[in-house]
Amino acid sequence: MAQLLVDVGNSRIKWALAEGGVLGAVNAQAHRGDPVAAVDAVAATIAQAPAGILIASVAGSSFDAQIAQACVRHWPVEAQFAAVQNGHSGLRLAYSQPQRLGVDRWLMMLALWQKTRAAFVVASAGTALTVDVVDARGQHLGGVIAPGLVTMQQAVLGATRFAASGVDHAFDNELGADTEACVRQGALHACAGLLDRLAARYAAQSAVNVLSGGDAATLQVALASPWTVQPDLVLAGLLALSANSP
Repeated sequence: MAQLLVDVGNSRIKWALAEGGVLGAVNAQAHRGDPVAAVDAVAATIAQAPAGILIASVAGSSFDAQIAQACVRHWPVEAQFAAVQNGHSGLRLAYSQPQRLGVDRWLMMLALWQKTRAAFVVASAGTALTVDVVDARGQHLGGVIAPGLVTMQQAVLGATRFAASGVDHAFDNELGADTEACVRQGALHACAGLLDRLAARYAAQSAVNVLSGGDAATLQVALASPWTVQPDLVLAGLLALSANSP
C-alpha cells in the first residue's frame, strides 16, 4: 500500500502518494490558513486509505493539531510529523539547536545529500527565500532567510506612500518603467542577487545549485550563475526519511 506524503508550507499544501520508493504525481493548492479544508482537498484525490501518513509542516503546533484531527476523520491511520534529526544519513547541521531549523529546509537538504553525497546550495523561493549551504562532507555550513518575491513587494508597499495598485507577479528581469514595475523588479533583482552572492561566496567550486519552491522558475531566469529547479524537494526529503529511518 502507498504512503501519503504531505508538505504544509506557509501558503500552500502539496501532497503525493509514494510506493516502492517512488514518488507519485504531486498535487498542490493554497491552504489559506484553513487546515481542515486543506486535508479535505487531499482526501478528495485519494481513493484508498494510505498505509501511513508522513507530514512536513511549518504552520505551527495549533495548525498541526487540526491537521492530525482532520486526517483521523478521513483515514484509519495516525499522521506522523517529520522532525529535524541532526546527523541523519551523515548530514550534520550548523545550528547549535537543530530543532529550531525549519523541517522543510532540513528535508530539502536531506533529499539532496542522500541523492548526491556532494556539496550543494539549496534555496526555496516562496513566502520566504531560504538558502542553505552543505559541503562535500555533509556539513551544513549555515544559511539565510530573507523575504520572498511577494513578501518583499508587500513590505515595500506597506512601508511607503507609493501610489501603487499592489503586488504584481509579471516579472521580466528588466528595469521598471512605473512604480509597480519598479517595486516588482526590485524584489526580483534583490532575490536573484542574494542567491548569486551566496553561491559565489560560500559554495565549493564543484557545488550544485538547486532551486525549489513556488517562485523557483521565476527566479531561475534572473540568475547569473547556473541553478537547476527541483520543485518537490520537501516531498523528496519525506520520501528519503521514510525509506532510511535511523
